Amino acid sequence: MKIDNSFFASSRIGPSLEPKMINKSEEEGEKKGFAGGFEKIFDDLWNATAETSAASREETAKLVTGTLDDLPNFMIAGEKSSIMFELNLTVRSKVIDAYQEILKTQV
Repeated sequence: MKIDNSFFASSRIGPSLEPKMINKSEEEGEKKGFAGGFEKIFDDLWNATAETSAASREETAKLVTGTLDDLPNFMIAGEKSSIMFELNLTVRSKVIDAYQEILKTQV
């Protein structure tokens, strides 16, 4: 039985296995230090959520117009979008909770 890993290969979360070109702006972002890394992580998460949401909307539009060829892809796109949104919301909540805990500490 062969397992389809295409979701994980195309996912933007986690390390990329493809070599990528580093442009000047990315090199400058790395020089910012740890804060630049957090910004990139959250930006990547937000972009991945937006991409899966757009794919889900496209599949929904195909369903409504009657041009949908593959029902399982429609269901998968919807679930990916839902999971990415929940992940984004959970990460946001955890970051806010951590920030509030830091504010409570006395100096």
